[in-house]
Amino acid sequence: MDSLRDRVVAQLREMILSNELPPGTKLRERTLSERLGVSRVPVREALMALESDLLAAPARREDGSQGSGLEVTRFDRRDVAELFDAREALEPLVARLAAEHRRDDQLAELREYLDRARRAAAAGDNRAGAMANAGFHDLLVEASGSGLLVGLMAPLQTRIERLFRRTIVGRAPELADDHARMVDALADRDAATAGLLAHLHVTSTREPSLELFDDWYTNLASSGGGDEQPTLLDEESDQPDENRLSENTPTENTPIEKESH
Repeated sequence: MDSLRDRVVAQLREMILSNELPPGTKLRERTLSERLGVSRVPVREALMALESDLLAAPARREDGSQGSGLEVTRFDRRDVAELFDAREALEPLVARLAAEHRRDDQLAELREYLDRARRAAAAGDNRAGAMANAGFHDLLVEASGSGLLVGLMAPLQTRIERLFRRTIVGRAPELADDHARMVDALADRDAATAGLLAHLHVTSTREPSLELFDDWYTNLASSGGGDEQPTLLDEESDQPDENRLSENTPTENTPIEKESH
């Protein structure tokens, strides 16, 4: 059974990826514990995990200096460009190794993710499409058989999913076609073709992703989001105290199910 901490991590992660908690949102333990209906301990542990995954970072003040606590990691056009630079260097290697080392069950699962992505595209379900895309890429890295690449790609994969949630609109069928060609190369154990297709996939999606990111960020800023939004702010200290909130704290959202002991 997943731990309470893991379930809090999963819920906060989804809130960040879905932009329910936009970039720059202050992540206050008390506010989050009340919102999720849990004590501050699993929230504190979850925030540490989110910081490791680069979804949370030390808070910044308006003048750019470091504040107290954590906030949802901000990202801008330069961050997106750097992400594509890293992908262009690593993903062709991942694809080549996956073609050489993939197992039959992994190939079948990659095809299932591809089917999910196509169904999501047909239904116009961007969230499901983004999740299928993330699962496909995670499994592709795993299929490479390289523990080093798994470690190197883990923080990138989170950033890729975060970007993809914002730039999938109108592109899902094209991306699924790219993935289908890669799966065919993996099925043939054609490492050279798999690497080339991965390279083309990254380079061909770079500019469209940057353009869609610019549109998303402009809309976010005009709606009061972006770097200035005070969402989930409260001014209390997030230092540990002896009077933690009860895990039965009522919230307007559905509380996370508690662990049985």
